[in-house]
Formats: sequence, C-alpha cells, structure tokens
Amino acid sequence: MVQGNNIECLKTFRMRIPLYNEQGNSQPGQKYFFPDNPIFKGKNIVGIDANLTGTGGDLNANGDQNKGILINQGVAAYVYCTIYGADQSEKFYNVPLRSFFMMPAINPITSKANPRRVKPYFGEIYPRKSFLFFPTGTSPFTNKAYVSLTFYYN
Repeated sequence: MVQGNNIECLKTFRMRIPLYNEQGNSQPGQKYFFPDNPIFKGKNIVGIDANLTGTGGDLNANGDQNKGILINQGVAAYVYCTIYGADQSEKFYNVPLRSFFMMPAINPITSKANPRRVKPYFGEIYPRKSFLFFPTGTSPFTNKAYVSLTFYYN
C-alpha cells in the first residue's frame, strides 16, 4: 500500500556487518562487505535503518563478544555505506551511516515516542558488492566492532 512518500513494508530482517578482518583488526580505508545472505535474493527492500548502542531497544543486551561490539552514535559519524542494486549498479555511494540512524524510542526532552526514521530505498540489493568503510585518517577500532542494519521489505 502506498501512502504519500512512504511504502508500507510487510517484513524486516537484521544483519550484522563486521568492521574487522580475520585477525580482529580494523583498518581505515578498507571495505567491509555485506555478508552474502540468501534473504536478499528476490526481496524488494523499501527501507534501511541502523541500530546503534545507547539508543534503547533489544540490541543493548547483546553480549556476544566473539562477534564484537555494536558501534555507537559517535563512531557512526565516521562510517559510510555504498549499496549496489541487483543489477550491480550503484544505488547509494558513500552515504553516512548516521543517515540510517533510528532516533531513540523515547524523546528525552518531551518524553514522547519518536517515529522511526528509516532511510528510503526501493529495489533489490546485491550484497557481494555492497560495503561499509571508514576513511583513511580516522582511528581504527580498538575492539572488534560491527554495524547492525535493519532491512524493511515486501
């Protein structure tokens, strides 16, 4: 169902993207590709948002240190995303991860619920070419870190 500029989605899935290599190190300027997940195949993605620590929700309690720690809002300012469509053409290029950020569930000033902020996207995603990176000149992470993205699809 289409409403204004919004497209209603029927389902969501979350995906972790590690920001470290096999040795557990991060390197500025290196691309961190999306995992090749079969859930992308044939799915029409209608929106994406980032889950960050310090924003509430069920991700704060995730204590699996083997997979690293979820990045926070400060780190997200230095992470960029490039997404390729199923036709392998570039759809997003160097989009700041902060633009995928969902506001906290409760506004601390007004104590009212905030609406979810979802980055609009329409189409299939080719995960083998899509990646995250943080530019050369930024500090590498001292711990294993990852990004958690939620994909909305029909």
